[in-house]
Amino acid sequence: MSNNQALKQAYVATINQLTPRFTHAVTVTFKTRAYVLPKSYAKCTQNPNNVFVTAQKYQPERYKWTDKKVLGDWKWLNEEVAESTLDYFYAKLAFMAYGKDTKRTSTKAYSQPTMLTSIEGLISDKRIHAHLAIGNLPENIDIRNTIERAWWACDFAHHSIVIKPLSNTYGWLDYITKEANVGNVEALRIQSIKQPQIYLSDIGVENSL
Repeated sequence: MSNNQALKQAYVATINQLTPRFTHAVTVTFKTRAYVLPKSYAKCTQNPNNVFVTAQKYQPERYKWTDKKVLGDWKWLNEEVAESTLDYFYAKLAFMAYGKDTKRTSTKAYSQPTMLTSIEGLISDKRIHAHLAIGNLPENIDIRNTIERAWWACDFAHHSIVIKPLSNTYGWLDYITKEANVGNVEALRIQSIKQPQIYLSDIGVENSL
């Protein structure tokens, strides 16, 4: 067995403890570039008057006065942008799924999705995309629609998105670690697993026994 294959199996074994908590397999694709508006307007875009006031106060050079339009910048995709896009997607997904429970002291410990990420295409000529294993979403929501809306809210979100209920979780985890076989052991973001605090507490208890 090669070192890469051994590492891959170690990765799968490590994250296999989360297997029962993953319910959906998701593949998302990134745009190669996107027109990004200043983040200072993110909370104002639904009210033109608020955008106008914000522009006047903070960044007047970002407001096209004649057309009443906020000016952005074209930005290119890279590894850092891909990671930050997935962080934003996760935050949007959490809020769309749980609402203000993600912030309340009494509920935030368990009101977060679980998400494991593998980013592929960074060292090849493939379009950059990410495979995700997602779980811990409320049963009373339209999960497919919620995931789609959270993704399409991201600046670099390409329309291509595949969402499937997980029937073979171990098989999916094995698939998204496949690049370890060709030496790309960084594809799986093992250091960036996202999960509710209560899951981390459970793992801590299990490991202490």
